[in-house]
This record gives sequence, C-alpha cells and structure tokens, in this order.
Amino acid sequence: MKIYLDNIIFSHVKNGGVSNYWYELISYLENQTNENIFFLENGHNVYQNFHRTKLKFPEDKIIQKNSDLISRINKIKIHENEKFIFHSSYYRTLSNNKFGIEVSTIHDFIHSYYSSFLKKKFHNYLKFNSLNNSKGIICISENTFKDLKKFYKVKKDQKVEIIYNGVSNDFYSIKSENTNQNIFFKRYNLQKKEYLLYIGGRTSYKNFNYVISMLNENKNLKLVIVGGGFLSKEELSLFNKDSLSRLTIMNSLENDELNFVYNNAKALLYPSSYEGFGIPIIEAMKAECPVIVLDTPISREIASNGAIYLNNLTLNSFKDSLLKLENNQFISEIKELGIEISKKYSWEKCTKQTHEFYKNLYETY
Repeated sequence: MKIYLDNIIFSHVKNGGVSNYWYELISYLENQTNENIFFLENGHNVYQNFHRTKLKFPEDKIIQKNSDLISRINKIKIHENEKFIFHSSYYRTLSNNKFGIEVSTIHDFIHSYYSSFLKKKFHNYLKFNSLNNSKGIICISENTFKDLKKFYKVKKDQKVEIIYNGVSNDFYSIKSENTNQNIFFKRYNLQKKEYLLYIGGRTSYKNFNYVISMLNENKNLKLVIVGGGFLSKEELSLFNKDSLSRLTIMNSLENDELNFVYNNAKALLYPSSYEGFGIPIIEAMKAECPVIVLDTPISREIASNGAIYLNNLTLNSFKDSLLKLENNQFISEIKELGIEISKKYSWEKCTKQTHEFYKNLYETY
C-alpha cells in the first residue's frame, strides 16, 4: 500500500498536540516494512519543529512542496496511476487524482467556537474543504465526533472512526531518588510538591486569566508554566507584584524533564473550557500528578472520575479543590484512578488503529 503523508504541520508550529500526533503516526508507520511511504514537506523550515528533528527518513522518500499561505489553499498534485492513501497533517487536499483516497484527522472545532470572524472563515475553508474531499475521517474523541455532526453533514460514502490520542511512555511515576531530577529543580530554584502546574497555550478559552487570579488570591501558592511562549505585557500586567515572585516559566522541556515537573507538582491546573482531547491531562495521570480541570464534556470523557473538577471558575470552587489536595486518602485514591484511566490511552494503540483504518479504506475504495 502506498501512503503519502503531508507534513505541513511541521512547517507551521514548533511544538504542540497536532505535531506530537503526527510524529507518533510517522514513527509507527515507518516501522511497517510492507508499506511504501512518501512524505510531502518544505525542507527549508521543517526543522524549526521539535518533533521533526527527531525523525529520520530517506531523502528519496521526501517530495518537496511549499507550505506558504497560497500553497495551503491550492490543492496538492501527486502523479500516481494506482491507489494510494493521502493523509494531510493539517487539511490540505489533492488535485483531481482519481487514485487518491484522502483521510482527515479532526482534532477539534476550536475555530468554529472561539476564533475571530476572518480567522474562523479561513480555517473553516481549509477544514471543510478537506472533509468534503475525504473518504476517511478520524475524530480524536467522542466529543469531537459530536462537534463534527454539529458542523458538518457526513456523506453516505464517508467512513468516520473515533481514534483516541495516545500518551507517551516517557511519563510515569518516579518511585526513587533521581539525581538528574534534583539537578533540574536546583536549576529552577524550586522545591518539590510546592507548586501548581499550568501547561500549554493561553488563548481565551484556556482561561489562563483565572489561573492568574487564583495565584494573586492565594499567597502560599507557587505556579510553574510550561510552554505557550513568553508572557505578553498584557498577561504580565494581570499579576500582582507578589504573585510574580512566585512564578516560574519553563518554555521548552524534553519529556524526561516534563516528567520531573509532573511528578513533583501539587497538581496540574487545567481549566480549559474546550479541548479536542487534552493530552496533558493523561500525561499527568500517568505520572501520578493530581489533575484539576473545569467540568466540561471532554474532561468528563477523558478524565472520567480520576480528576478534581471545578464546578465553575470561581474562587470558592478553587478553594474546594485545594482542600481536596490536602486530603491524603483522597489524593491516594485519585492517583490510583488516574493510573488506571491512563492505561486506556497509548500512541501504539492510536497509530495501530489509524493504520488499520487506512487498510480498511484501501480495500473499500
């Protein structure tokens, strides 16, 4: 089976969930010796991406394609006279090739809910054009599938499958003293179990402003932020002087370092109003880090009864969560639940199911 993978995501982001997903998919497929895989990418800027630097595949398997704005709108030309699978990492489509079987992975509908008018129009043009051309559609959660049915009418000849994201085995509970871990925390002048952890982007629906306000209100708390880039002037202005002194920013970490941070946090604070999946939730659970999340359909689907839920974004709800963190028996139970829940999600399972989906499409069309 010939498979063409469009690596456009590597040219547009330095890191993130979609990039991680694409890296794991390529890593699995590259080990399937009976598959003939080609990669479309712009060789000039893909190595800005954290995950792309970890991948190695033969130069003769790379097809150079631009990834600028015009190239994102224009359809991809692939010269083939036999059946092949085409899967783009970020909503590019084929140009009139009757042999191509297109696949789209839908991670979320954030732009449909939260983006500005022009950004939503452009993004949805790409997404729904990709959906219209796809024979196979992958949704990364039941909640994303519900949103798909809300925003798009699935055709009779399209196959849709829910394939959950995975989580890396780099995340686990550290049971014994670790020299590298101690060196890491000395570098940041942090004590173990003294901080709450916030991970990822800080756009509006992530409710980072709520995190800041809780830090301002609770003078005994420290906060560690991982990823998301440098804080803007506007964000910095929301912190009071005292809370800024209790803030540590770690912009880019390797997985082993991030595992240190999970293992030694009081909890992961993840108050996002919307996610397609929410990989950090499961990473934290695997590392036996308690998780505080906003009570939403996706957090209930993914975290089940293994998380501490904020009923709303208020001070009282946050105080209730902090009280639960002081209950040793409760924390022990929720850690055990988190470990069991995290076992449901693996990249091996995700990528194997995606490969099976390809084969099913290939045999059907």
